[in-house]
Amino acid sequence: MTDIKYDKDADLSIIQGKKVAVVGYGSQGHAHAQNLRDSGVEVVVALKPGSPSTAKATEAGFQVMTTPEATKWADVIVILAPDQHQRHLYAQDIAPNLTDGKALVFGHGFNIRFGYIQPPTGVDVILIAPKGPGHTVRREYEAGRGVPVIVAVENDATGKAWDLAWSYSKGMGALRAGGIITTFTEETETDLFGEQAVLCGGTSQLVQYGFEVLTEAGYQPEVAYFEVLHELKLIVDLMWEGGIAKQRWSISDTAEYGDYVSGPRVITPDVKKNMQAVLADIQSGAFAKRFIADQDAGAPEFLALRAKGEGHPIEETGRKLRALFSWKQSDSDYVEGKASR
Repeated sequence: MTDIKYDKDADLSIIQGKKVAVVGYGSQGHAHAQNLRDSGVEVVVALKPGSPSTAKATEAGFQVMTTPEATKWADVIVILAPDQHQRHLYAQDIAPNLTDGKALVFGHGFNIRFGYIQPPTGVDVILIAPKGPGHTVRREYEAGRGVPVIVAVENDATGKAWDLAWSYSKGMGALRAGGIITTFTEETETDLFGEQAVLCGGTSQLVQYGFEVLTEAGYQPEVAYFEVLHELKLIVDLMWEGGIAKQRWSISDTAEYGDYVSGPRVITPDVKKNMQAVLADIQSGAFAKRFIADQDAGAPEFLALRAKGEGHPIEETGRKLRALFSWKQSDSDYVEGKASR
């Protein structure tokens, strides 16, 4: 049985006794900073000079420092900049100002898992990964609830890193919902796999293929959009609420029967083999190397693939249809999910 930690298992006074610098004020950064502050923690926000996030952090009442200044000042440095920028930020602004006994906190294990950041042995290295976008993390905290968190310690230099990690999680409000122990490797590899094989890559490709099959067969693109994209939210919400079983219980018998007999025809065992190949690329570091090399070159592959996706016919169809809807169909939790520093 998984050991789940709750508020009663953590001492909030530990993080309340630390000076915390949150590097980045994007989706996760603003949530970490505001939740910790409201839990009685001394927090500053670290941003590069001229960052557009400076005004937001200042308006929220935070002192803004440069990252070198914040690293010297803080006991706990929370690195929440985008993955591809973290190693440069760390090398230039953080590493030269680290001293033994401080703690580095990450929201995602990418740079530690693949060796792009290699902290000194005298520093605690901790992972605090809420399982939700930052705006949800903040909203749930304000409502007196919390978003579950997974927590890891890669290096326990002080012998007190786990106590600090759980205290930090409590300050975030996460232990109201529960905290689960993981490792940097497990969090990184499963997170990347979920995004690529199911949540983002797998779902996007499945929707695009479904739209293409219907429109190429002569059906109206508007009708195809409703059937393969618009109604997807209903299905995902049902799964989220009660698992695949609730989704199947909620739909018609016709749809449920089609689920059983046709789902395996589309998602064949070969798809599982392809997923295993995706996982192997993640585990070996091949995906990380490809991503970082492309980013370092100015992201030509990334930008070309983004443009190709935005040019798919389903996007234009969707824009036209959504303009006709009488209800607002946007969620700032997700459209504002990009991190900044």
